[in-house]
Amino acid sequence: MMPTEDLLIVLFCEMDDWLQTHPVPVRPGPKPACADSEVLTFALARDLLGYASERRFRRVLRADWRHLFPHIPAQSELNRRTRYLWGAVEQVRQAYLALLPPATEDWYAFDTTPLPVKHPSRVRGPDQWCLPGGLVARFGRCAAKSLWFYGFRVAVLTPLLDPVPVCWALVPAAVNERDVLLTLLEPRHDLKVLADKGLRGATMTQTLADQGILLLTPPTKRERAALPPVLQRFIAAHRNRIEGVFTTTKDQLHLEQHRALTPWGLLTRIVTKLAAFTVRTVWRRLGREIE
Repeated sequence: MMPTEDLLIVLFCEMDDWLQTHPVPVRPGPKPACADSEVLTFALARDLLGYASERRFRRVLRADWRHLFPHIPAQSELNRRTRYLWGAVEQVRQAYLALLPPATEDWYAFDTTPLPVKHPSRVRGPDQWCLPGGLVARFGRCAAKSLWFYGFRVAVLTPLLDPVPVCWALVPAAVNERDVLLTLLEPRHDLKVLADKGLRGATMTQTLADQGILLLTPPTKRERAALPPVLQRFIAAHRNRIEGVFTTTKDQLHLEQHRALTPWGLLTRIVTKLAAFTVRTVWRRLGREIE
């Protein structure tokens, strides 16, 4: 198991090495005492260590790890600089993703999960939850929990047998999942995708077939009689693999308890949590288990 101090040191070294070859644009003004590599380390380490609160994690850093990071910014500056680096965090995620083996037999899984930003009873007309491109918070329904929520959805496409998101999207709460899947698969071809039963349909199946993509969904009672038993067992055994991604990001990385107060803060937190999930998977393959 990797102690916390070792985790911080290894993560900082890897972030610093990555920024040496992938420098980010320099912001105007005096050079900050705390380097960008330290800010990236703080952002990823907070999720890797399971801290839901940014303020609490900063207090722990100041109390226990000042000998490693003597110049820890104030909370407002740290939040501002982390939001500025959200694109770098996504590039870091892509770099770690490239270290994982490709999908087995080109099998992938697709699903979405609710991302509430406010309790429905507190919504009073339009608010500030709006991102560029017309992406705004709206009401949606979670069929799995049979409840309404206000916010967005996170859609992910992952390899079926080693479920680490290869691409993701922040989408409206009441989005048509067919449109999201088509967008994520637009540059891809010659794949096999397992998705929820809500994506079934002749038009959808044919559209993906034109790209060389086979779409599999859980069969209805009527379809089971014509479906080979081996395929039924395959779908039943693997359909919930992608749920493991959402379970980890919700339970260990606190995806639903993101505590974001602004749209850009929300986007930064999603990127960071998915990056931390990818880093943890890569490290686990290298034998670096986190305490």
